[in-house]
Amino acid sequence: MEKGTLIWFTGVPAAGKSTIGRGVEKALKERGIKVENLDADEIRANLSPDLGYTPEARDLNTKRLAFMGKILTRNGVCAIVAAVSPLRKHRDRARAMVDQFLEVYVKASLDTCKQRDPKGLYKRAERGEVKDIAGWHMPFEEPEKPEVVCDTETEDVDTCVRKVIATMEALGFIGKSKDAPQTVSADEEEKIKERLRGLGYIE
Repeated sequence: MEKGTLIWFTGVPAAGKSTIGRGVEKALKERGIKVENLDADEIRANLSPDLGYTPEARDLNTKRLAFMGKILTRNGVCAIVAAVSPLRKHRDRARAMVDQFLEVYVKASLDTCKQRDPKGLYKRAERGEVKDIAGWHMPFEEPEKPEVVCDTETEDVDTCVRKVIATMEALGFIGKSKDAPQTVSADEEEKIKERLRGLGYIE
């Protein structure tokens, strides 16, 4: 049985984590790869309805998501998690729990995220109803060595998805598909490999 990969999307609210995650889910399924998208809001609503958004609650929620990812990946399923997970220790713990881990940092400025605001979270904050947004009221620690960085202010969803898939290929987490179109150009592929070498993820 092939190993699954835990693909962890992190970034402030409205950066684009879930959107890219759904794109990656679709791309993997098109290759016949088993994948489960662990929607953080859905998991919280069904498994952790008692949790709030305190630092302690966020820590426990990310721990539960990581554990679910561990169970799935050891059974050959790629697990996608899109969660703010504002502290590095949240992501480092998840990385330590699985054999194959891909951290995807989805970047966007606070102003851009406020303009997008698909869930109305920032509007609620401006009305004083919410005071616990990571990157605004609370710290968000940027990843130090993410395998992938997606800047959603300059890169569209398709570009980000292709970059994630190409990185998984470069790391040997998935094989290249003969049926699927080439993920990225040869130059882009080499840049991805050069980045991974610089981070010490491949030789």
